[in-house]
Amino acid sequence: MKNITLKGFLKKSGIAILLFVLLLGAWITYFLLTTEPPITQGEVLYDVEYKSGRTLDVYQPTKKVYDKTPVVFFIHGGAWIGGRKEAINMTRFGGAVNMLRESGYTVISPAYTLAEEGRSPFPDCVNDVTDAVEWTRVNADKYGFDVDNFGIIGESAGGHIAMMNAFPDSASFNEDYRKVDFTYLIDVYGPTKLEGIYHSKLADSLDVILTKLPEIIRAKFNMANYLFGFDPKGDTTRANAIMKLYSPINYVTKNVPPVLIIHGTADIVVPFEQSLLLIEKLCRVNAKIEFHSIEDVNHGFIGITDKQLQDVQNRVAEFVKRNYREN
Repeated sequence: MKNITLKGFLKKSGIAILLFVLLLGAWITYFLLTTEPPITQGEVLYDVEYKSGRTLDVYQPTKKVYDKTPVVFFIHGGAWIGGRKEAINMTRFGGAVNMLRESGYTVISPAYTLAEEGRSPFPDCVNDVTDAVEWTRVNADKYGFDVDNFGIIGESAGGHIAMMNAFPDSASFNEDYRKVDFTYLIDVYGPTKLEGIYHSKLADSLDVILTKLPEIIRAKFNMANYLFGFDPKGDTTRANAIMKLYSPINYVTKNVPPVLIIHGTADIVVPFEQSLLLIEKLCRVNAKIEFHSIEDVNHGFIGITDKQLQDVQNRVAEFVKRNYREN
């Protein structure tokens, strides 16, 4: 009787798995047909190694416009803990990427170091993007890249990393930094002052929840320990020094490139005030900035309407093309 029950269970499980696979395949097919992600457009070079253990994807232009193609670096989000370079294919920016490739641009999406238990992602995540940009510069002749037209866009944690690369004075945190003259920066709800993220209402709420969990589970979900590589509450002096060192707002000078900032007013992960602080400091140095706030939209564009999303796509593509530097 037990054998029959086991066989029946396995049969039912197999059918369930098959249905799940079929549904997943149908969803992926639907997604590809309805959103036109960049991965389905033109030629893409996958997993090109730019340094030992790190790769990038090169989304080549779908139309020949320039003798040497301008380059946009896309830095994915994921709270420095997750996320992948393939996130460029999500609908948040897929439209803008397609428009830019159609306008003769190359878009490069690099993988970078993520946090692991007991090991902070800093400074490696920032340095990885620096190295990806350097790889692009070194291989410019091979792939036809225009080294005088490098721009960078990042969302969330990727926005933070993009700022740390695009603000020239951030070189002070890294002696090996190779300065890149970016023609523009696009920051999409990126953290600008890490102390404000660490002490945000969301972080405090998560701490309260974690205190109610068993220690073995609490350790696995303690984001702060992953980001710092140690318990920041046990060494507040060291934690404060790290937050100061890796806060982009501390590197704002008159030398910053033109900046486009995009942020939803209802963001509970990276508070809207983070962008307001950055804007205030950029204004003090008379930087060239554009700010697009999206009413009642949360982090990751949760709650965004189709019209608002299309507006974001257009703004990103137009900002990039408007800041093309004639050689």
